[in-house]
Amino acid sequence: MATKFRYRKRSPLGGLAADISAEADTSGTIPGCAVQISGKLWLEVPDAPLHWRDVAWMMYGLSLHSESLNRLHPQGLTVRVQNFSFPMSDYVPEVAAFAMEGWVREEFNLTPASISVEYDTVNSGYVFRWGDGMPFSDEASAIPLRHAW
Repeated sequence: MATKFRYRKRSPLGGLAADISAEADTSGTIPGCAVQISGKLWLEVPDAPLHWRDVAWMMYGLSLHSESLNRLHPQGLTVRVQNFSFPMSDYVPEVAAFAMEGWVREEFNLTPASISVEYDTVNSGYVFRWGDGMPFSDEASAIPLRHAW
């Protein structure tokens, strides 16, 4: 059965918001159409259209707990997203990571990941902090990489 998580962060701009409904399949069956996050941890997104950035940030949010989830469910775990919604006025794609991380944390009673977002009043914008790693980097590959902006 799917459970819902509502992410909300208030700010002078109104805030950030997203709702996610998902369910956990611990049967160990490899899904037919899903993305492998790590080990036997999979993410399956709904048939409804989603922007690739939303999916990428959902994957990142799930990956934050991948070690714990692989340890808790060595037979395999598929997180099936049923619905992902947000008000256009209170949304940036990075919020999908916070919504997914919150859903996983509540569903499996895990400690919060070390990510945060704060509103910077001086620069009138959001500052995202991603903890120990950089999103979307393959730090474990042992192949030297450099990203230039």
